[in-house]
Amino acid sequence: MLPSNENLPPHLRIISKRARLEIPVSEIHFIEVFDWKCIVHCNAGVQHETNMPLKDIQNRLPSRQFIRCNRSFLVNLDHVSSVEKDALITDGGASVPISIRSRSEVRRICADYFWQKADIT
Repeated sequence: MLPSNENLPPHLRIISKRARLEIPVSEIHFIEVFDWKCIVHCNAGVQHETNMPLKDIQNRLPSRQFIRCNRSFLVNLDHVSSVEKDALITDGGASVPISIRSRSEVRRICADYFWQKADIT
């Protein structure tokens, strides 16, 4: 279990191409590991590359809002438009694979998150 990180700032701070960036958490759709780098996918198809490990990024983001659906992806549940058998579909149209081992857990977490979000609104 990860330490509670719900009181984190509303931005993710990373270094990308030697520049320090503050990315609003609300703009992050998902983060993937590709070729030993993390790629942060944001609104309007904007992408930022960083050498920061995915585990470190995960610890800097709200754990209730972001889910690790396999070892290479971290997804912002606020940007999930549907849950398929083997993938999460983002509102930007990206299909993020869910590992076989965690499919039932990911579906349960998504359902709980969407129910809680519906109760708030």
